[in-house]
Amino acid sequence: MQRNKFSTFIQDHDLVENIIHVSNFRQFDYQRARLAQSVERETLNLKVVGSTPTPLKNEKQQLPLVSLLSLNQDGIKNFIVTSNDGLKIYAEEVGDPQKPTIIFLHGYLGTRLVWEPQFTSKSLREKFHLVRWDERGCGASDSPNDITKYNNVDLYADDLNAVIEKATRGNQKKKVILVGWSRGNLVAFLYLKKYGQQKLAGFIFVAATIDLGEIVPVINEIVPNTYSADLVTAVNATSKFINLFPAKPLDPRVKAFFLGGAITSPPTNREGSLTSIFKYGDNDGYVNIFRNITTPILAIFGADDRLVNTPVSSAKVLATNSRATLIIYPKAGHLLFWDVYEDFNRDIGKFVKKIFGKGN
Repeated sequence: MQRNKFSTFIQDHDLVENIIHVSNFRQFDYQRARLAQSVERETLNLKVVGSTPTPLKNEKQQLPLVSLLSLNQDGIKNFIVTSNDGLKIYAEEVGDPQKPTIIFLHGYLGTRLVWEPQFTSKSLREKFHLVRWDERGCGASDSPNDITKYNNVDLYADDLNAVIEKATRGNQKKKVILVGWSRGNLVAFLYLKKYGQQKLAGFIFVAATIDLGEIVPVINEIVPNTYSADLVTAVNATSKFINLFPAKPLDPRVKAFFLGGAITSPPTNREGSLTSIFKYGDNDGYVNIFRNITTPILAIFGADDRLVNTPVSSAKVLATNSRATLIIYPKAGHLLFWDVYEDFNRDIGKFVKKIFGKGN
């Protein structure tokens, strides 16, 4: 077999297999996993003992990932919908569909699995119908290496509409709660722009900005390299980007979890989705959509977010729509629904219950 530039990375197969298993994707480039493993060593400063990566003694675990992935997985069902252009969109649900439906949207370089702390919450699962899905080009959804499948913002609205229709079983009277994280909020906005608010009961806006002029400089410094045609450049930039998610350094296993999901997305998706969705925000496109939301809004930020200017963005949210209620968690970052997941789960539960009444 011909030797290639990734051959030196094939050592700790347990870590590679962990990335593959945890990310749970059909379309996985094994060379990317090898490269991710190499980046992990540099970024996370691991000591390697045999084939098992061991965190340094002073490193604190952020969240018990093994517990998250092994407990409360019963009852999760999946479904696949076909979008208007024929792409298959993968989704999962848990809980009683007759109860209030909460649909979670992941952010850039994410997958449905970022919502594990919510999907494995006993309280949320018992009280609500939870739905999470992979954007086109991400996770288990179709991921063609064709930029025309990612640079049309209408397609993202169509994808979410298909998920909502399936999740509500075609019941036109049933309304849902949308929970967007980071850039996932913009996908929700695109849906509201095209399909209106008839199916919207409430909106939970998590760690984002409605004004793209407020984007912090580090995004412009790092993100363009995440869709570089050079694999080494792309994975290194992706690793740096993920490092900015939490308020405190991620446990290495959690970092592998996020990196494993991110690197499966084809470069055409990373570039096309980001540039097209961001471009739509020119001339206050998203500000105007947010201003016109007529349902209750819960805006949640982390005080230590390194990817969002929390004081500026939260103030803009409150000034733009009087229906918005604000929560800022101290000692929480961009990944606040992991950093303080118990508080987050409690607060979104209260918000949804207030909308649908005590009987739900």
